[in-house]
Amino acid sequence: MNFREMRSRLISSYGRFVFFPGDPETHKLISRRAFTHLVIDGSHVAVYSQRGMEEEIESMEENYEIIYGTPKFEGTYYVSPYTRVGNLNFQWKNGMDILRDTLRKPFPEEINILKSLGESIQNALGRFFQKIELGMSEMEMKSILECELLKSGVEEFFYPSIVISGKRSRWVIPKSTEEKISQGKIIYIDASPMKDGYYLSFSRVILTEERKEWIDAIERINTMYDTLYRSVRSGIKCDYLHALVKKVGEFPHYSAVPAGGFYQPYAPSDCILEDGMVMTVVPSIYTEDGVIRVKRNVLVEKESIKFLD
Repeated sequence: MNFREMRSRLISSYGRFVFFPGDPETHKLISRRAFTHLVIDGSHVAVYSQRGMEEEIESMEENYEIIYGTPKFEGTYYVSPYTRVGNLNFQWKNGMDILRDTLRKPFPEEINILKSLGESIQNALGRFFQKIELGMSEMEMKSILECELLKSGVEEFFYPSIVISGKRSRWVIPKSTEEKISQGKIIYIDASPMKDGYYLSFSRVILTEERKEWIDAIERINTMYDTLYRSVRSGIKCDYLHALVKKVGEFPHYSAVPAGGFYQPYAPSDCILEDGMVMTVVPSIYTEDGVIRVKRNVLVEKESIKFLD
């Protein structure tokens, strides 16, 4: 029984569930997406597919029943909170609370995928920093970033990558343009590479001048990460983590969120960090010249944390 089958069995202990190929939890339950419905009902898992998809769906790693046809639903089923419920032809309930428990943290096999993805990010960033130069456009740098990530084994991206300079980096969802990057600007990069359906979200900044305000901001973030490394481990409250991250400055969003598409931990909250949880730490300092944000992904261990990127 692989980790996907184990999670399906765990979900089944809470009730009957239906997943669809577009649900973000799907890759944590089945290794192929050539299906229309994934139905978990007690210890039985049925994968409904259509003729023409045999080669792909029959090569899945999981020992699920394959049915070529359309399921007949009786009674009520839970669905992912991300499911488009407008087209459902059965009675349903929001399965958020169940998924918060069953997707609280990854299995060891999934941690290995995230570690591999973190290594791909580090390798790609090293080559990216060597290839970029002032005078390039934001779009050109973005293309280099994504190219290097793909060369490192990344398969796709969870959201559009960002390379942007100057004050527009303060926007909620900035978009790269053909604007040339010049001296005296903060260059902000943000990406969400995926491997085997799992993603990590990271960000970095490049300072094109040694301005005191910018250097001080980077030093505050680095000091925070050093404190995080020395004091955060399994058993620590998320509110404590939140207080550490917020010491770098006030910002309006979460200080830490689950990584890899899992459901815990969020900071601030009353949750307790557990061995094996993964999270993205999001310290941000907003200056008049742009945002200085260094998102890093962290694996919680019993005695410490491990940086994945």
